[in-house]
Amino acid sequence: MARRSAERDTARAEYIERRSRGEEVNLAELADRLGVKRQTLRNWKSADKWDDAVPPPPKRKRGGQPGNKNSRGKKNAAGPHPGAPPGNKNAEKDGAYSAVFLDLLTDQERELVEKTPLEAREALEHEMKILKFREHKILGKIAEYEKSEEGMTYLSAVTEIRGGKSDITYSMKDSAFKRIQSLQEALYKVQGRIAKTTDSLRGLEESAARLALERERLDILRMRASGSVDVGGLEESDDLPDKVLEDAR
Repeated sequence: MARRSAERDTARAEYIERRSRGEEVNLAELADRLGVKRQTLRNWKSADKWDDAVPPPPKRKRGGQPGNKNSRGKKNAAGPHPGAPPGNKNAEKDGAYSAVFLDLLTDQERELVEKTPLEAREALEHEMKILKFREHKILGKIAEYEKSEEGMTYLSAVTEIRGGKSDITYSMKDSAFKRIQSLQEALYKVQGRIAKTTDSLRGLEESAARLALERERLDILRMRASGSVDVGGLEESDDLPDKVLEDAR
């Protein structure tokens, strides 16, 4: 009897796990990531009846369920129910969009916030340092995977399916090649941001240089207008606005 392919079980487990969460699964993308032929993956899906193993979503009526008393005596957060206390984080998930309460920060977190640069140039230079650090780390990981042995795989996720007489645990793994591909995509994004930050810094430098030149021209016009210094070679038509010339007089 032929040995069952590990990729076949991995593909089935990932498909069932993602579909049970309501996600759409691109079979072509899944096949490419596991390193199998797309038609082979479709044959597995049909033969093993993957869709039949996807648990149906629970059926619930909209609104409160029969007998539910959660809202009894509560109108809204401003009425009888006072709402959550200040600084409450009950609804916080990953912190990415939560409000920042300075009085709840640790000393280390508060110091980090206070040291964050606000001036345009300092902020850009700070961002550039972080981007260059990320670029260095990604390049290091790519070099690490490039040195891995042929056929080496890395654990990416573990899925446990419960049901029937026994529980089944599937482990999903990535090849070194797949991880290098993902790292290269991240590297391209970081390098794109580095290029944009470099352009912004260059623009600030050019603006500062133009401003310094205009100030120098204005000083020369003022000295000529006052007669303190005889300066030649600078005409009033040298791309200076009327307001600047008026101020010089």
